[in-house]
Amino acid sequence: MTNQFLPSYTIGTDAYDSVYDVCHHFGKTAVLIGGHKSRAAAEPLLRKALEGKMEILASLYYGGDATFENAEALKENEAFQKADMVFAMGGGRAIDTAKKAAAEAGKPYFTFPTLASNCAPVTAVGAYYYEDHTFRQVYYVDRPSYHTFIHTGVIANAPREYLWAGIGDALSKQYEVEFSARGDVLPYGRNLGVTLAGTCSQGLLEYGEAALRSVDEKTAGEALEYVAQNIICSTGIISNLEPEDYNSSVAHALYNSHTGVAHEGSHLHGAVVCYGTLVLLTLDGQLEERDRLYAFCERTHLPHSLSDIGLTDPEELIANALTKPDLHKVPYPVTAELLRKAIADVEALKKQKKGDVK
Repeated sequence: MTNQFLPSYTIGTDAYDSVYDVCHHFGKTAVLIGGHKSRAAAEPLLRKALEGKMEILASLYYGGDATFENAEALKENEAFQKADMVFAMGGGRAIDTAKKAAAEAGKPYFTFPTLASNCAPVTAVGAYYYEDHTFRQVYYVDRPSYHTFIHTGVIANAPREYLWAGIGDALSKQYEVEFSARGDVLPYGRNLGVTLAGTCSQGLLEYGEAALRSVDEKTAGEALEYVAQNIICSTGIISNLEPEDYNSSVAHALYNSHTGVAHEGSHLHGAVVCYGTLVLLTLDGQLEERDRLYAFCERTHLPHSLSDIGLTDPEELIANALTKPDLHKVPYPVTAELLRKAIADVEALKKQKKGDVK
């Protein structure tokens, strides 16, 4: 038997006006879980929309990272235990933490992304870390959120770098899923996921820069709404349709390696994944598509060289990436030699561009 849950969502500057209509069937009380900044930005809007309709018993900090320990701590909270439902608010790590706690406690949960940075709000999968912030594992709960409320006014006023990195992360989805699934005879759901994945990149490349301008101007325009749905919803639907080993590949292996390798600076998940996507396309010989993505990265300043992700020598990054489960499902062996050459070829592009300028 297959149970397939696909996301439902509300989007717009008035998205919170529908919270009561959607959620009241599940009870009268909720506990709100999120980060400090996300709750400061969105909680007043949510409380105003629910005034006199539903009660938020408590507003809880999620703990600072998506860890099993933080999810366990939430489950011990008295307000969490009393609430009929869980409202998960913020970015991916806050939502993944609340998602795990709610699912394990048997409580319906609803998500309120304050950033368009990843698909966590609409997926059954979460990415979890050890307490030292190194990657631990992905973990699946039994279903995605019961509904997601995407307030584009909140997203338009969020820090620009999260949308920027979200675009970088979402750009990997098409290429990683197609790479992982290549040559397979797929059942209906997986075939649907691969087909949808093939639609992801074009819209991001077409509307991504306009969406970034919307955030610069703090306006919730059509481009921002399109890109937010692509980042949160399109990639999330695919993640729900595809098993773990189809959902990520070279780009995420490099990101997950990067979390455990010494590097300069701080780098957002989606930014590192975007660099990894350039490596994947190069390794796989998709050079026309690679060049199109590379040009977009140049224009938007997404990472397109080792130095952009705080590295000079890729050897430890490569060795660590080869141990990651993201590379378990590939159409041909991904070796250290292939990764090394692909990284060198991407580096050569930057040198070539500098030479052209001279």
